[in-house]
Amino acid sequence: MIYKILTFNYLITIGIASWIAAQAIKSLIFIFRNKRINFKTLSGAGGMPSAHSALVCSVAVGTAHKYGLSSPYFSFAFTLAVIVMYDAMGVRRAAGEQAKAINSMQEYLKKNRCALPDGDEYFKNMVTGLNESLGHTPVEVAAGMALGILIAVLSIIWVH
Repeated sequence: MIYKILTFNYLITIGIASWIAAQAIKSLIFIFRNKRINFKTLSGAGGMPSAHSALVCSVAVGTAHKYGLSSPYFSFAFTLAVIVMYDAMGVRRAAGEQAKAINSMQEYLKKNRCALPDGDEYFKNMVTGLNESLGHTPVEVAAGMALGILIAVLSIIWVH
């Protein structure tokens, strides 16, 4: 029963396996660096390696294997992978940098007991700071891409 659930769709299975592997590696890196466990690293965005890149790359490689490089399915999977990785290094990374700046300004204002013209309405609604770990560096994206490709290739060897 569990085997059928986990293998109902080969492409989804390798995508999920790649995402889980990337999140596990992220968590292990966090534990090694900080000597403590943070369960947010199991599902959070950002960090080394990129789970998003691992997922879309494994699905693209699996699609190429299953349907061929000239299939419209691979074209779609490849295009999606490129968009996701570009977004991780661009828009999401920029949003993370902006979150760092806003959190820094918020901390400065609190520390110096400064008030904003709107009565700090926006800061009062923020219980915690903005998430700063949204995007990825090119190395993190490349590591995720390599992990996803590796998992797809291993699954092709193992399953077929």
